[in-house]
Amino acid sequence: MANQLQTIRVMIIDDEEPARSELKYLLEQFKEVTIVGEFSSGEAAINAAASLNPHLAFMDIEMAGLNGLQTTEKLSIVNVVPLVVFATAHEEFAVKAFELNAVDYLLKPFSEKRLAKCIEKVRTLLSESAPANSKKQDNDLFVPYSLQKLAIEHNGKASVIDTKDIIAVCCAEGQLSIHTSHKCYYSNMPLQDLQSRLDEHLFFRTHRAYLVNIEKIREIIPWFNGTYNLILEGLAEEVPVSRQQVSKLKKMFGL
Repeated sequence: MANQLQTIRVMIIDDEEPARSELKYLLEQFKEVTIVGEFSSGEAAINAAASLNPHLAFMDIEMAGLNGLQTTEKLSIVNVVPLVVFATAHEEFAVKAFELNAVDYLLKPFSEKRLAKCIEKVRTLLSESAPANSKKQDNDLFVPYSLQKLAIEHNGKASVIDTKDIIAVCCAEGQLSIHTSHKCYYSNMPLQDLQSRLDEHLFFRTHRAYLVNIEKIREIIPWFNGTYNLILEGLAEEVPVSRQQVSKLKKMFGL
């Protein structure tokens, strides 16, 4: 695979030493994996993450102090660990884990074969996210996974979608409709919160109630009072651009 990473820098976060030792032993069987830190608490991992520059964190969920879900949320805010795998004995947290854009969810005890599938998934994600011909070091060669996948919870279940497949997001009466080429998803998440989970270079807030994928814009139509409407690939309705966003739109497309 082109531009494949030679190493995957890994943190292990688990408050039980035997569990850390077992996972470390299994990970050491993979020549591409380098373990850069082991931590018994979420707080310690957060404090060390920036200096360790990891690609991946293996995270337990039930821990004293910050649990694994809380630790992952804090790490995503500072954007220092792009990929997280939950390694836990508790299957009931799976939906919440995928809301946090987990790469995988391993139930203890897991085998070397199951871990190998996980590592292959991580290797593929990091390699595919690496810009072609980049000269940066390997730990800079990817877009954070949290910006590539989105978990949308609705009616008690979470659907995981590729963010690049989103055409537009519309907000009406407090509910979001998230349009993709094959399906429309619904969520009660505030539009601002959803926008914060998407790549700012790919998505444009055209209006207080609309967010669009820039790559799906096919026509820009002048409207009244200096505003515009957009025609998007795969979306029947036109999307308005507010007067406040017109200058940004023009700059974006050199109009």
